[in-house]
Amino acid sequence: MKIATLCVVTTFVLLLTHYVSASRVTFTDHKVLRVTPSTSDQRLFLTSLFLTNTSLDFWTEPALVGDVDIRVTPEQYEWLSQELSRQGITWSVWINDVESLVQQQMEGRDKLQPQPVGAIDYTVYHTYDEVIAWVKTLPTSYPNLVTLVNLGKSYEGRELLAVKVTSTKNTNPKPAIWFDGCIHAREWITTATVIYMLGHMLDDYGGDPTITTLIDNSEIFVLPVFNTDGYVYTWTTNRMWRKTRSPNSGSSCVGTDPNRNWDFQWGGAGTSTDPCSDSFCGASAFSEIEVKTVGLYIKNAGNFKGYINFHSYSQLWMSPWGYTSTLPPDYQIQNTLSGRCVSALTEVYGTQYQYGPIATTIYPASGSSADYTYGAGKVLFSYGVELRDTGEYGFLLPPNQIVPSGVETYAALKVWAQAAIKA
Repeated sequence: MKIATLCVVTTFVLLLTHYVSASRVTFTDHKVLRVTPSTSDQRLFLTSLFLTNTSLDFWTEPALVGDVDIRVTPEQYEWLSQELSRQGITWSVWINDVESLVQQQMEGRDKLQPQPVGAIDYTVYHTYDEVIAWVKTLPTSYPNLVTLVNLGKSYEGRELLAVKVTSTKNTNPKPAIWFDGCIHAREWITTATVIYMLGHMLDDYGGDPTITTLIDNSEIFVLPVFNTDGYVYTWTTNRMWRKTRSPNSGSSCVGTDPNRNWDFQWGGAGTSTDPCSDSFCGASAFSEIEVKTVGLYIKNAGNFKGYINFHSYSQLWMSPWGYTSTLPPDYQIQNTLSGRCVSALTEVYGTQYQYGPIATTIYPASGSSADYTYGAGKVLFSYGVELRDTGEYGFLLPPNQIVPSGVETYAALKVWAQAAIKA
């Protein structure tokens, strides 16, 4: 198994220096509050706060049930803690110092060494440039399995580079499946997990009968970094950035939520028309070039049977719909497969996931990827998956959890892929 890094030491030093430079937003003494509303009025209060106060960073959005995690500055902590108590809402400090977890995510990068072509170190988080450099070595390292698909460029001109994995053993038309990471920029564990699964699929070909059969009989498309501009911005400037980086006319606030921008039931429940909101749906459906490029590719190909858009955090395996609580016509078969995937994942380390439709499992989300691929693209087994954890680290999962996340999700991925290509 190949476990290497393609960056040279000098490049890494420059990147790390840039990451810790004065231009980067710091989160010293920022806290994450876990808020537990117990009445409908308390939930309405939090929903109003979420919709009207865009300076607060809601790590989880208010929903019909469950806790709400909110990152606050020291100044925000003072007034919000008082207001929550005044409202009679139970709350606690869940993360005491966000910056310490930001720095913890860099662990291991100071020990990176040049490695053989075609491999990457799964135990650390990687920059966009490192990921793309690795991806570009794969056709040489696996010439009979890998071709690259340059889908286009991001708003800032970065490559949207997907990896297509298939063998030449079956010359008949093959069904296709797709999975991607980092549509939301700050969700680093998604890219790291996708990289782990892609690398192991390639190395397991010929040794793992399930993977060998999948690669021989399908086309597997993998996009490790969907929101390329946002992901780069989380490394250079603001670790907590979520959206794209395109400007918004008439507003100083930048970016659109790329998972509210798909051209299916766009602009409905769970979206915002405020450009300063993290759930801003954009000026129009498919206004974001990254979303439009991927969406039209999948829809127009006509042979996709499965799609997974990986997110973090909350440990959820979710199927359509996101825009409504009404169940889709294929709910039973979709939900049954969700259960099988979760069972396979849990069997590895005991990690507990919940599953069900997006709108009722987490919250309404119109214009989402899974709704589009299923509703417009007719991709039956379309899912949105929230990876580790349930809030101990939130978006700042330490590097020592990358491999466990990869191992357990890979087990679920095999179950999903086998079912999807038979659809």
